[in-house]
Amino acid sequence: MPALKAHLEIREPDDAQVAALIDSGVPPLLARILVLRGVQTPELAKKFLQPQLADLPDPTLMTGVMAAARLVADALLAGDKICVYGDYDVDGISAAALLDDLFRRLGHTVRVFLPDRFRDGYGLHYDRLQELCDEGVALFISVDCGTTSVREIQAVRDRDRHFIICDHHALGPVRPNASVLLNPQQPECTYPDKSLSAVGVAMVLAQALRRELHSRGIGKPVELKSLIELSALGTIADMSPMHGVNRILCWHGLRLLGQSQRPGVQTLAARNTKIAMVSADRVGFHLAPPINAAGRMADPQTAFELLTTQNPARALELAELIDLENNRRKDAQALATVAALAQARIQEGNTHGVVVAHADWHQGVVGIVANKVKDELAVPTFVLAICADGMARGSGRSISGYDLVDGLRAIHADGLFERFGGHAMAAGVTLAADRVDTFRTRLQAHVAETLPLARRDRAIRIDATLTIAELELSIVDLLDQLEPCGKGNERPQFLLRGVEVHRPKFVGKDQDWCKTSLLASGNQPAWARQGVDAFCARSVMEGFGDGARVDAVVRLERNAYNGKVSLQATLIALLPA
Repeated sequence: MPALKAHLEIREPDDAQVAALIDSGVPPLLARILVLRGVQTPELAKKFLQPQLADLPDPTLMTGVMAAARLVADALLAGDKICVYGDYDVDGISAAALLDDLFRRLGHTVRVFLPDRFRDGYGLHYDRLQELCDEGVALFISVDCGTTSVREIQAVRDRDRHFIICDHHALGPVRPNASVLLNPQQPECTYPDKSLSAVGVAMVLAQALRRELHSRGIGKPVELKSLIELSALGTIADMSPMHGVNRILCWHGLRLLGQSQRPGVQTLAARNTKIAMVSADRVGFHLAPPINAAGRMADPQTAFELLTTQNPARALELAELIDLENNRRKDAQALATVAALAQARIQEGNTHGVVVAHADWHQGVVGIVANKVKDELAVPTFVLAICADGMARGSGRSISGYDLVDGLRAIHADGLFERFGGHAMAAGVTLAADRVDTFRTRLQAHVAETLPLARRDRAIRIDATLTIAELELSIVDLLDQLEPCGKGNERPQFLLRGVEVHRPKFVGKDQDWCKTSLLASGNQPAWARQGVDAFCARSVMEGFGDGARVDAVVRLERNAYNGKVSLQATLIALLPA
């Protein structure tokens, strides 16, 4: 496959805007980065660097939220049985935990149902809903699912039950007959932030319910601040954009996670992180994967109980179970990734899209594998597990400029998919295994038509050019103020020009990582020159050996080892100097 060439995009901010931020007390490097992120006035910088909960939008701006709050309040007063129907990923689990916590504080125990990935599949399951109705559930609240579940919700409504949807996925051609649909993607919704995760929508419902109960004079107002750590967990894990409401919730939520009183969060953090500071990266790479693994490999209820238990001993038992599942997930993921990449690289038409499938791949890891293949080949990618019932089930990940859900709708002629849904950048599909080749052909043709090669952006964006002499640990302290980083507020990338690769060494179980140093150029011996330790994937180092003179694109971070904290660089790309 001929790879698209990446190019450096060294962005330059408006000098006057940078100067205004510096005059207001923002350090120069931070001022430059903020302006490049659209934070261009001292007022905006203050709100960005120190978000206030008071700046959260009025919850009533979300279409239907007060109607939903009234339904919930009526059910609470009547003592009706309420069911929170979640999903098996971190967003769905944390949203369910948030509402469960809220109701417990209100003195009401709810039924929480989390679907089994293998028995129930994604979304609302017709039979499970009927069983819950038989149990006496009078009010359903779905979180992270339901927007396209027309048939399932109609069946519940036909039994005179109320149904509230808290979701953020793309709307389908027909909206379900829910009592209330809470989804900021609705065109008529006036909520100012459309990028909420499901746990963010659940948080808006919690705000509205608190207001409704207060207006009725029912009990003391519930303190919602302690729920924010759960909203941060789900929002970061779902890779939602880190601006607006998401940034406010995650900025405060990360601080609460760092001092969490939840035994499950304490136990999970102690087992999976070595640095006390809780950052978005730490949540995304160390806290979220074990929680996700429970739903991917076994039972999401385990992860839900971990987040909600008040028993430290039980939290330890659950964390150990989840870690076992996470190790199983890692093994299954590693095997599937190697095979999927091998299949994708020889696939005809892979410059436009990739659809790979195999019966040996674990259904719980296909989304992660799709993301890795997409990163490697830079095309929209679907990875499917062929199941014993003759169906192919899997996940897709996209690249900038291509909306997966729009694409799936466009190629869904003659009922290609049994079901599909998701976001612009991530989607799930189910189809007959004998139609996988048709899916691949149609996807590649649609990508080629709507996103030709000339329009694909492979730019490596540079926030600033630095020298080795400027690299100090204090820079990382400065960059910490940008946290939480993520989509829309990516961790800054810096260019080091004309540095020398020194003694690269391949490490790791499969020697797929490289440890090296980057030295300042000069005629002195290596030991006399300034440098910085650096790490990267083995593929980044291809074509460069000891002594190579390069321009290096890096992210800067702190490394803690044996009680010593130092600066290190993560290599994003190397180019000849």
